[in-house]
Amino acid sequence: MNATFSKRRKGLLVAAVAVAAIGGVAAAAVPAAAASGRHTGGGGTAKTGGTVLVASLRGANEVPVQGGPAVGDKDGAALEFIKVRGSKVSVAVTWRGTGTPTMLHIHQGAKGTNGGVKIDFSKLLGKAHRRNGHSLVGTVDVRDSALLKQLTNDPGSFYANLHTAGFPGGAVRGQLHKVTTAVDFRHALGNFQASVIKGRQIYRCEAGADGSHAFARRDVAALLGGGIRHSFVKPGSGTPRWVAPDGSAVTGVVLTKAPNGDGNIPELDLKAAPAGRHHGLLAGTAEILRLNTVGGVAPTGTCFPGTVAAVPYQADYVFVQH
Repeated sequence: MNATFSKRRKGLLVAAVAVAAIGGVAAAAVPAAAASGRHTGGGGTAKTGGTVLVASLRGANEVPVQGGPAVGDKDGAALEFIKVRGSKVSVAVTWRGTGTPTMLHIHQGAKGTNGGVKIDFSKLLGKAHRRNGHSLVGTVDVRDSALLKQLTNDPGSFYANLHTAGFPGGAVRGQLHKVTTAVDFRHALGNFQASVIKGRQIYRCEAGADGSHAFARRDVAALLGGGIRHSFVKPGSGTPRWVAPDGSAVTGVVLTKAPNGDGNIPELDLKAAPAGRHHGLLAGTAEILRLNTVGGVAPTGTCFPGTVAAVPYQADYVFVQH
């Protein structure tokens, strides 16, 4: 599976990317929708109004049903942006590593549970909106205002699901998250997702106020798709930084964090600020979401002062541009 792809930045990315898959999770950088607009401080608002949501879809997120159809394409990945404005629900989605989609839905259901179809984009799959065989932009009309209010107020209780002939029960799935940056679907398919190819969350045994010792976050060391390097600005600073091979870079400040199950570091939404060249892959990044986290949790129990522990982790980072 090609590790990184983006229509708008194709030449830049191809030169920078290695093909990799770690533990069955494809190390992809997937482009999708959204670009500049007016920051509102609430849910992401398109330049023409509306609320914007995002989902990072993986086969590992699918929930099988005993005796049910096949689910969970371990080689697949997709990135999907949704805009809700009035009764119009727009979708911009890009997929890689999986078969041709047969159905595309939004379901209502919390993480780890299955739920019924609430919005169906499947009829768009046969129309001319599909781009290059692996992306789609389109809009459907949804007259259930109560449903749309639920979707925009509590997106985490809904998930996007892409189905294929090989995985009729669902090939890749992702819970929806609210985007805080103002975005515009006129620049759909311009943003991207970069997955961890090799990563470690780094902890150091430190003394607490009560004199006991425990592992505290010291740094992160990760290589993402597109050759993006991820670390702290300096060890112990707590300020994350992402640097692309072209010299563009951003730092992040955590806006919100959400637990993602025992043994996994939380998912994050971060406000981004420029920290490198003004042109390039990461230039213009306004928001970063860390999703689909696996592992990376600090060791527990007592420890010897100064001991360093590097804990492997995986995650998908969505870079939202302005």
